[in-house]
Amino acid sequence: MEEETLVRAARRGDRAAFDRLVERYAHAVVARQYGWTKDPAAAEDLAQETFLRAWQGLGRLEDLRAFGSWLLSIGGFVGQEWLRRKQLDLKARASLAAPAADRREESRDEGPDPVLARALSELAPEVQQLLALRHDRGMSCEEIARELGRPLGTVTKTLSRAYEQLRARLARR
Repeated sequence: MEEETLVRAARRGDRAAFDRLVERYAHAVVARQYGWTKDPAAAEDLAQETFLRAWQGLGRLEDLRAFGSWLLSIGGFVGQEWLRRKQLDLKARASLAAPAADRREESRDEGPDPVLARALSELAPEVQQLLALRHDRGMSCEEIARELGRPLGTVTKTLSRAYEQLRARLARR
C-alpha cells in the first residue's frame, strides 16, 4: 500500500495502517536512536516514544507524503531530550559526592557524540531522512531514489550537500 494512503488511514484511527508504517520505519528509527544512546534497550525505548508521539500528532502532519522525514524529526527531538536528561543526570551525580578523579572518569563516558548528534539535528528533516535511509537502513542511493520517487541525481546531490553541511558544522565546534 502506498505510504500516503497508510498515513490517511492512520489519521482516521486505523491502527493496522499505523502498524504498517511502524514496520516500514522501525529499523531506521531504532538505528537513529541507537546513534544517540549506544544502548540497544534504550534505543528501543526511544523508538517507542517516537512512534507514540507520531501516533498522537498525526493530525498535525500537513504533508502526508512527508511522513518519513516528519517521523525522523520527531525521533531527533526525542533523542535530544534523552541526551539532555542523561547529561543532567551525569552532572548531578558528579556534583553529589564524586571525587575529582571520578569526575574525570565520568566525562569520558562513551555515549553518543553530542556534537555530531546536534549537527545532525540541525539539518532539514528531509535531509535527515535521506541520511537515515542511507546509513541507518543501509540503502543505496538508487534504492532511496526508488523508495522516495525522486531522481537519482537529486538524492546523490542532496546527500553530498548534507555531508558538506555536517563537515562545516563540525569544523565550527
